[in-house]
Amino acid sequence: MSVGSLDDTSPQNMTSTSFTSTFNIIFLTHFLQLLHVTMASDKATQLPFSAPTLFTSATDARITRLSRVLSTSGGVDATLTLVGYGLFFVSSQITALDKLQLTSLLRPGGSKNDSTSLVKLVELGASARALAGMCSDFRTFTRLWGFLGVYAMAKKNYVKPETDVVLRAVSYGQTLSLGAYYIYENGYYLAGKGVLKGWTPEKIKRWAKTSLRMFLAYVVLEFVRLYRARQLRELRKVKAVDEKDMVEMKREEKTWLRGAIVNTAYAPLTVHWASENPVLSDGVVGALMSVVGLIKFRAAWALAA
Repeated sequence: MSVGSLDDTSPQNMTSTSFTSTFNIIFLTHFLQLLHVTMASDKATQLPFSAPTLFTSATDARITRLSRVLSTSGGVDATLTLVGYGLFFVSSQITALDKLQLTSLLRPGGSKNDSTSLVKLVELGASARALAGMCSDFRTFTRLWGFLGVYAMAKKNYVKPETDVVLRAVSYGQTLSLGAYYIYENGYYLAGKGVLKGWTPEKIKRWAKTSLRMFLAYVVLEFVRLYRARQLRELRKVKAVDEKDMVEMKREEKTWLRGAIVNTAYAPLTVHWASENPVLSDGVVGALMSVVGLIKFRAAWALAA
């Protein structure tokens, strides 16, 4: 046995070790008792990020509500529209700043620090645009089964058609235009991903433009629907005497206004996307689609309450 082992087993060291262990146990016991009393005495004295505080806080309520929003397909699309095009807008503004900084850098007296900041700005803009592209690609992928929604529209037109002639004609037209939009979009998307073989770049581009023109037709018909719906609601207002009817019409007006703003934002965008030559800048596209995303996200947020 070594000298070290003999020292460890000496009566003096054994007594010291025993005393230390006893002291540690007594200290730990009293500390845990004090901690228990402190946490149970008053919520204000608890740690700000303790589980009981977090799970009953306003932050938890928001997280739970956001979880409900993201559990629906409409909520996911609204969120990704807002985030994706918000990033697209930020990226477009960073690109504009890049050009300004590059111009100033090329002037006499440009410093090394200016060059470093320009590189970081370019990287930030590229990252924002890449993430925006991911959001857009995911949204396009989820529209591969968008034709199921068109089927539901067609079924409604057959089972419970609109009583008004104008609204019924608009509903038929929107069903056809949206159906064509999904067919063309799914086709060029799958061809672009290599799922459908034998497509030339020219055919992919042609199908993409056709799909967007179908969506443009849908947006135009939506303006007709909104106008006619407002006309009919004004007629109902004259005849309405029941308070319940008035409350219902106020709810309809709020929904109508939200739809009108979204469609107004879509109008220049669909013209831009369907045109052979772009008519809007990236900044305007990002701003308009951010408005669309914000309105849709707020609607999804309200439904998740």
